[in-house]
Amino acid sequence: MNKSFFTILSKTPLLALPLLLLLSGNTYSATLFFDDFNGSSLDETAWRLPTGNGTFFGRTQIKPPAFNGQNLRPVVVGGTVTLQLDTYNASDPSNNSFWGQEIQTRQTFLPGAGGVSIETRMRFPGTPGPGIVGGFFTWGLDDNTGIRDEIDVELLTNDLNGDRFFTNLYNDDTFNDPGDGGFVSNSLFDMTQWNTYEIRWLPDRIQWLLNGAQVREQIAVVDNNPSEVRLNIWAPDEGFSAAYSTALQPTDLAGNQQYQLEVDYVRVSSVPLPPALLLFSSALLLLTWAGRRHT
Repeated sequence: MNKSFFTILSKTPLLALPLLLLLSGNTYSATLFFDDFNGSSLDETAWRLPTGNGTFFGRTQIKPPAFNGQNLRPVVVGGTVTLQLDTYNASDPSNNSFWGQEIQTRQTFLPGAGGVSIETRMRFPGTPGPGIVGGFFTWGLDDNTGIRDEIDVELLTNDLNGDRFFTNLYNDDTFNDPGDGGFVSNSLFDMTQWNTYEIRWLPDRIQWLLNGAQVREQIAVVDNNPSEVRLNIWAPDEGFSAAYSTALQPTDLAGNQQYQLEVDYVRVSSVPLPPALLLFSSALLLLTWAGRRHT
């Protein structure tokens, strides 16, 4: 490179930054949210425990933070948070529903110019029975229209001995829409072991990754509602036939069974801009700078 090129860079730091990133082989990724659950309780400045409307779905009532003086918050210990499903729902005198748990980020996210990566590491400990869903997903609801955006990773214990998990995508859909769902398979997959699940929400597509390897890509008009990140454990009804099981039924207190979903961390970060886009941006800035020099 000649001296005049470096002279241009020295006088145009806005141009220099993308070029230096490109030449170094690095692009910038910012951490937008991170929780490794290393405290002794859930950080409720970062997470919301839902109550009220929208907390009953399938056959499951999501637990409030407390009920009749009992603390129902998820347990945080050993660097994990544990979400629990009980077959006995103390808030249902008829014993016709389950008691699950859900956590929701207070912060919302959008893909921006390059996209966002939404990642967690989770597992079902032990050998849970069939009929349970462990969910990791984005959620963006327009309260005025009832239209939702959602990107899902769902572990179905009906497939506990299989090699697959379920993914789904909703874009400007109602609650009656089925979404664009599909199973993804990996011969080494075991949902009772720790696995890393990643959703890449990009400007023109959605990608799902398992342990760093892409397992599904959907090219589409992508979600555009600011979205929370949510994790939950629940029992569906017959409407989710792939996940439903008649073997799992609500019980009274004496027959209560408990199932857990353990979560190691949650991270949301910006996706670095592709080198080609950085180069294009640099060229555009250079042309703009050169045009101003001659006016």
